[in-house]
Amino acid sequence: METEFAPHVEEIKRALDNEIDESNIIAELKKLLEYRVPISEAKRSLIKKYGGSEKSKARKLKDTQIGDRNIEITGQVLEITKKTVNVKNNEKTVFSGTIGDETAARSFTAWHDFDLNAGDVIRVEQAYVRNWQERPEINFGNRSKVTKLNSKIQVQESELRMLGELKDGDINVHTEFTILSIEPHEINTNDGSKKILSGIAADEDTRLPFTSWIILPELAAGSTVEVKNAYVRSFRGVPTLNINENSTVTKLDRKLEYKETGRVKIGDIAGKDGAYDIVIEGNLLSIRPGSGLIARCPECSRVIQKGTCRVHAKVNEKMDMRIKAIIDDGTGALTLVLDASLTQKVCGYTIEDAQNIARASMSQKAVEDEIKKKLLGKLLAARGNTSKGEFGSTLVASDVWEPQDTNKEKAAELLGRV
Repeated sequence: METEFAPHVEEIKRALDNEIDESNIIAELKKLLEYRVPISEAKRSLIKKYGGSEKSKARKLKDTQIGDRNIEITGQVLEITKKTVNVKNNEKTVFSGTIGDETAARSFTAWHDFDLNAGDVIRVEQAYVRNWQERPEINFGNRSKVTKLNSKIQVQESELRMLGELKDGDINVHTEFTILSIEPHEINTNDGSKKILSGIAADEDTRLPFTSWIILPELAAGSTVEVKNAYVRSFRGVPTLNINENSTVTKLDRKLEYKETGRVKIGDIAGKDGAYDIVIEGNLLSIRPGSGLIARCPECSRVIQKGTCRVHAKVNEKMDMRIKAIIDDGTGALTLVLDASLTQKVCGYTIEDAQNIARASMSQKAVEDEIKKKLLGKLLAARGNTSKGEFGSTLVASDVWEPQDTNKEKAAELLGRV
């Protein structure tokens, strides 16, 4: 056996139940490498060809990363819902939810009915990890094996934490907050329709969304509660506190007063996973490509080119408008996203106006150029939610405006420091 292929051939042989001639494995491995197939993919291809299966690599949930394949995880199903998705123009029922172990909680999608229910402790072999909203999501696919276990996930007592300290994947969360608002919702689960509660929690300096998968009298608007053994899962980039049947909720005889702090420094939120309903202020340093007049798929709202959606193929495009800009306040910078209504608010263009500009110049880029002329260097304030992704933090604005008397305020602040 050629020395350089020895460890790879041994790995392939261990994954096969039948005896395969080593020379054949080496020859086929060489051929795949000549075509520049990565060695990991080449080994996986040969194992699959000869009817074997790779041994799954055990992972704790906190160690899972986007792109992981053939991993084994053990955890408890914290919540699960059933939904219908469109896959290559075919409707398919999938099951999604959250799974947790001693280290973290992660979202998951099961592409088949594995008869899972909230509270089940399971071992999943041949799972893989995909990118979902810039977070790792565990997927159970065609080759996955799911085994229900008669065991429990052991977690240690956790210290009391402020809402602002919570981040995606946290488990066994112990926190206190006042409920600013709360309302019921109906969702579809494996066992049919289920009523859940969602609302806004607040302590002295942070507001955060929360979801309760159980109905409790303690969870009412205006109540202050202590919650133990909750978990955090990001939704649209914003950390969301989740309460389920494993959590304990105790009503407290005091109220936590949320103090609106006004504008938030970008540098203070740059390191966080996300933030809910904050206000920032800064100068627009650049208008990013993809701003201005854009076309969307009418079915899924993806941005499309030449009337073709990668999911729904050829469609009647729906015109839209947006701005993606870099905003900087001197402490840090992030991407600011404005939808069509907010773009119109700061630029004065309707979508029809933008289409006229594009037609007159025979180029959609003309709209982006006009936006640059109007906004580059301008001081803006924006309210919205932030999320953290591969390229830094992004704030999707719910409102935007030009600050009034900013120079006077800044001068007063400067004099106060002196």
